[in-house]
Amino acid sequence: MDTTRKRTMIYQPTDQEKQVSTKESTAISKSAIFFTLFFTAWIFVIVEKCITGNWSILAVPRFPSDINSYFDIKTFFILTVWFVLQCILYILPVGGELVDGLQIKDSRIRLKYRLNAFFVLTINIIGFFIALLSGIQVTSVSDKLLQMTTSGVLLILVFSILLYIRAGISAKTGNCFNDWFNGVELNPRWGLFDLKYVCFRSGIIGWILMNFVNIAKAFDNGNRPSVTLLIVAGFQLIYVTDYFWFEDGILVSRDIVHEHLGYNLLVQFLMIPFCFAVQTRYLMMTKYALPWYCLLAVMILNLIGYWIYRGSNSEKNNFRKNPNDPQFADYEVIPTSTGKNLLVSGWWGICRHPNYLSDLIISLTYALPTGLTCFLPYLNPLFLFVMLVGRERIDGDECSRRYGEAWQTYCHRVKYRIIPYVY
Repeated sequence: MDTTRKRTMIYQPTDQEKQVSTKESTAISKSAIFFTLFFTAWIFVIVEKCITGNWSILAVPRFPSDINSYFDIKTFFILTVWFVLQCILYILPVGGELVDGLQIKDSRIRLKYRLNAFFVLTINIIGFFIALLSGIQVTSVSDKLLQMTTSGVLLILVFSILLYIRAGISAKTGNCFNDWFNGVELNPRWGLFDLKYVCFRSGIIGWILMNFVNIAKAFDNGNRPSVTLLIVAGFQLIYVTDYFWFEDGILVSRDIVHEHLGYNLLVQFLMIPFCFAVQTRYLMMTKYALPWYCLLAVMILNLIGYWIYRGSNSEKNNFRKNPNDPQFADYEVIPTSTGKNLLVSGWWGICRHPNYLSDLIISLTYALPTGLTCFLPYLNPLFLFVMLVGRERIDGDECSRRYGEAWQTYCHRVKYRIIPYVY
């Protein structure tokens, strides 16, 4: 009888492998530190320009020296209460049905979401007008942008630290800063309450409320908002209303499905109300009015963008729900080894991401009404283009690994990535 005891073989990395791992970890940390500082500083730079009207992107920001200009407890309290109200409205069993999201990776569990974003947006808008008609100085938000920004940064800083502490040790990578910055948990939640989902929705709702503040501010001193300002605010309200009306599409978005919740994602959510409302702020402060014929051309372009946006997203969502729907009877598809089919007809036969194309067109129509003399309002569509190009590359790599030869066939059939005949 062999009495030799079996020894468990424990892999020990070589010194060279340890050195490579350390270098990679250091590089990731440096990148995380850079983007932490950049995203945070960028919000303050945009807010400074919105306050001073110093719109040149090359002009050095002129920040106040008084510390009270950056923070006051009342503003922090109001912002915190507003966010708590968004959380309460989300978990209330009103305004929308409870649905299953995508299946969690390596699990059979499907997280449930309350689809009441349109209801919550409506409540916020009604609340804004009630406050306005009641004599509450809602335009004071415009005068306290810097304090609002600081309060928002402090809130997401607290959230990110608490999320890091909450995450289990086994889920962490060992690099504390990277885990804090990129996040450890994909869907941090307490029962039905999903923090990432509420933060995302709140950022978008804050964007629309900031536009209403800018319009109300335009009425100060007996003035009236320009038609250009009202149309740009209308463009953005229609987009967000549509986005929330078809809220089930958010559940399959990259931010919800793939991005972990840490400071990185939280600060991007915080950027939405402050950076996306730049165009309406610019039009309110400069009183710029685009000639009617130019405005008409921009409106037509926006309608084209919206037509592509709603058509491509509805086509994608309906096909995902029921590929055998009669509306797809004449559509051509490419079967894959996973059992799913790739559309090569309709919008998805024109380019691989018609939804990205529509977002770029719509975003451009927010900036064009500000004229061509200032570059700052065009930064949003520029950043969106850079982000979507990078995201398209990531999506392409993931689809190539998932679908293999079928994806190569699809790329051969649908040659253009985002912009037909261009890219």
